[in-house]
Amino acid sequence: MFKFLLNRKFKKLKKSYNISRNSDDRNFFCKAPFGALRFHRNGSVQVCCHHIDYYFLKNRSLKSIWFGKEMQTLRKQMLSYKIPDSCNFCSNPFLQEDFGNVAALSFDYLELNKNGYPVLMDFSLSNTCNLACVMCDASLSSRIQKERNYEPEEKFVYDTNFLKQLDEFIPFLKYAVFTGGEPFLINIYYSIWERMIQLNPEININVTTNGTIFNQKVVDILNSGRFNITVSIDSFVPETYSQIRKGAVLAETFKNIEQFERICKQRGTQFSITICPMRINAKEIPEIIQTCNEKQWIFNYNIVLKPWNLALWSLPFSELNDIIKFYENSKFENNNEVAQQNIKKFNNLLNLLKIWQNKVLQLNSQSSTNSSRKHPELRNEIIEIILIKIGNSRYKNLVENVVNSIPDILIKKEFSDFIKRYPDYILKNEFKNNDLETIIDHFCILAFNT
Repeated sequence: MFKFLLNRKFKKLKKSYNISRNSDDRNFFCKAPFGALRFHRNGSVQVCCHHIDYYFLKNRSLKSIWFGKEMQTLRKQMLSYKIPDSCNFCSNPFLQEDFGNVAALSFDYLELNKNGYPVLMDFSLSNTCNLACVMCDASLSSRIQKERNYEPEEKFVYDTNFLKQLDEFIPFLKYAVFTGGEPFLINIYYSIWERMIQLNPEININVTTNGTIFNQKVVDILNSGRFNITVSIDSFVPETYSQIRKGAVLAETFKNIEQFERICKQRGTQFSITICPMRINAKEIPEIIQTCNEKQWIFNYNIVLKPWNLALWSLPFSELNDIIKFYENSKFENNNEVAQQNIKKFNNLLNLLKIWQNKVLQLNSQSSTNSSRKHPELRNEIIEIILIKIGNSRYKNLVENVVNSIPDILIKKEFSDFIKRYPDYILKNEFKNNDLETIIDHFCILAFNT
């Protein structure tokens, strides 16, 4: 009877989820495994940036990964709505009926190829960057990596062999996404862009930039293809902006933003901005929305889960409640289509904060009732699980430092159980190729999402 009730509840949840979708193709939970590939700087391949299972180009060809049995298994799971642990970033909001923050829905626009080749490729091939943003880490910023005096044990070089493998896929692509680091500082991107423009001139190329790099080289490439530009900016207040985007000056970035917007308008492509809502800029978000509405800039936001001490989810209940009330009292002019979409995204953010608020209550309750179990037994249990899975005692001190740095509120049995199921090779890669601060950030995210 209990199983029957669970199945009935899940069917109702699935129906509500599909009603919320813009796509008519609702045969599966997520389209990403059927149409998208993402490349990371360490040579790993995923279906999206939130997918925590991946395959390495150093061991296999791109074609064997895309058409391989692992991807076929993932596709079958998506068809049956059996969402794997590797997709818990989306399964959590799905199960909480927070459909506006299910990242899987962002792939619903994809029109899949009948020949089975992907329609979207997402490139994050290098951490080369001129900034040291407070919410970033060494895996995404070479400047932070340099400041922390850290080098990963393993490096992967995207070379001419990779470019040749891409040639088979590029003609079937409809979209390509480029992030960094800072994309306009990553040399191989220019080679890929030139190849794409030559082999598939109608492809939509989406570049997310910090907006600080604008020169003739950038102008020339933007004028040769269909480039949609997103500028990550986080604040329109000079002091706040400099506090977040360390190494950048708002006035200079705004000059570049005007140039990016001008080129996009001339070429009929899309210009947008992206904000990372966190403690530093939380109260500025409504004003940012209003400015975007007035300028008809498309607004997007990233879900900031790290570092935990800057993220909104880690705020005390009363402070998070204060931000929620502030957002609820915010009013916007709704006089154009862009404004309507921006307000919808703002409401999704507001809903996410309410869900986090409920989770904070739940975590506080668990923390108080299970405190005797957590200190130190559960931490030691998690440490032992990780050491067994990575099978290398030389990481013992690093593992202990990481687990002991996770906030008390996140140390729970569910996290321990999740680590038991976590793929061994991903854990090994995490400790081999990231510095202490970055690993702590990553583990806090995992712990919060379990």
